[in-house]
Amino acid sequence: MTVVAGASAADPRTPVHILTGFLGSGKTTLLRRLLGDPALADTAVVINEFGEVGLDQLLVREVAEDVILLSSGCLCCTVRDDLISTLADLHRMMRSGEVPSFTRAVVETTGLADPAPIMQAVLSAKELTSCYQLGQVITTVDGLNGARTLKSHREARQQSAMADRIVVTKCDLIGEGETDALVLELSELNPHAAIRLSGRNESSAWDLLTGSGAHWHLPPPHMSSDTPWEPSGHAHAHEGSTHDGTIGTFTVFPGEAIDWEAFVDWLELLLASRGDSILRVKGLLDVRGDDRPVVLQGVQHVLYPPERLPEWPASSPPGGWIVFIARDLTHSAIERSLRSTQL
Repeated sequence: MTVVAGASAADPRTPVHILTGFLGSGKTTLLRRLLGDPALADTAVVINEFGEVGLDQLLVREVAEDVILLSSGCLCCTVRDDLISTLADLHRMMRSGEVPSFTRAVVETTGLADPAPIMQAVLSAKELTSCYQLGQVITTVDGLNGARTLKSHREARQQSAMADRIVVTKCDLIGEGETDALVLELSELNPHAAIRLSGRNESSAWDLLTGSGAHWHLPPPHMSSDTPWEPSGHAHAHEGSTHDGTIGTFTVFPGEAIDWEAFVDWLELLLASRGDSILRVKGLLDVRGDDRPVVLQGVQHVLYPPERLPEWPASSPPGGWIVFIARDLTHSAIERSLRSTQL
């Protein structure tokens, strides 16, 4: 996965990473290990219900109402009224010196949560957009029960489909053949996510919360992934893969520079009519009249204001690319619709 040089300097806002995963998949265990890394000491953590999270041994002192300073130097708080006010208050307290400075925030969701509303809040809430940007969506999958969970629970499939990075947990409890099968299933559900195996590549797993947010997770399709493992004999996942006939992910290549207004009209109409089917859309586009690549982000019915990178990643295809994560919507239908629009 390519990290775009200079992206951090170009956007000084604090990335908000979303840690999600189905019930019992190991989110809290992963969070505790992350907070034990000194490199992540300047992290703010927002969790839904503090009493359920086993961090008591890390507590040092209360620094503000509902905000706890951990021994690692991280801040931890509960969602009081709503996520937007919690993040806004954290930033205000940091600016006033009431709490220590932090350079990233992590929101841990409940096990049945849809990550989309959190993504939408970070991308669009006026209280947040000036100081925060969307970071990584990280999903934990239970290596022991993951295959059954994906088959039985729509929430688990959606959490994995929308992820930028997937961490398969409890790999020490299953054999390599079972691990291979689960990772293959996840790569077919979401071929654009980097997959980590807890217990096999710990030394490289803790960069999950580094990088510059939304800009970091837009590698050109078909480039080498930074995933440190893939099943024996299996190349990177195929374009247009589907899972259970419902959720699929595919990439559309414009092939040349586009007219931004015409493209936005087309995409907004698509999201308005099929937003319930489109879980997420993201991409990097060559726009006529703009010498920098334009970052595209949409979640369900909403398209968010574009951002720009200082330069194109290496080996980018002409015109850029658009990744769709959708339910009951085919690659060919999107291609036909886009080609019928004068861009």
